[in-house]
Amino acid sequence: MYYDFLQRHKRRIITVSSLLLVAFVILVTVELTGRIGKLAVTISAVPRNATVIVNDRQVSSGTHWLTPGNYSVKASREGFEDIKKSIEVTGEKTENVVALSLTPKSEEAKKWADKHQSEYSRNEQYGAVAAAADGKYFADKNPITKKLPFKNPYYTIGYKTQGDAPVTLTIVTPSPRYRFYAIEKIREWGFDPTHFRIEFQGFKNPLEEV
Repeated sequence: MYYDFLQRHKRRIITVSSLLLVAFVILVTVELTGRIGKLAVTISAVPRNATVIVNDRQVSSGTHWLTPGNYSVKASREGFEDIKKSIEVTGEKTENVVALSLTPKSEEAKKWADKHQSEYSRNEQYGAVAAAADGKYFADKNPITKKLPFKNPYYTIGYKTQGDAPVTLTIVTPSPRYRFYAIEKIREWGFDPTHFRIEFQGFKNPLEEV
């Protein structure tokens, strides 16, 4: 009976199957085409039903495909403190991950958090992945920081950051002589001091004394 049905409707079945296959191929092609030039970004929020806004677009926890660049990511839910992060999506990172763990502030939210500590623990793993990827990216982008901080009895070389701007080197010493040696130490590491903004701390110019 089943065989007879297939024989009677074989052409229709083949036609429908072909149309479904074509539709599937079109959907896959559209999906893949939409990812051209974009990178996978994993967003993990706790609670999972928190409202997540990437720039001005609402998204959900999971993997999203974004063009490289800087983004503002904000998560919120009633009873919890909002959390906002600035991220840079780039192919130079090993992974692009955003972990958002909201802190409860209402009594109801605190009770929810107490019952869902396992979700916060899992999200900490995403946070560790994000920190490792961001740390490696930062160090690769600012290789001199792998040498810092450097300290000896005469001077200290450190750095400070401000947003996405290149790092500013800081040299702490009261002596003009050791300021010179600190600059030479930077050259010894293979870096050109003129390529950096350098702040000298702990030094007072005698010409400025009143």
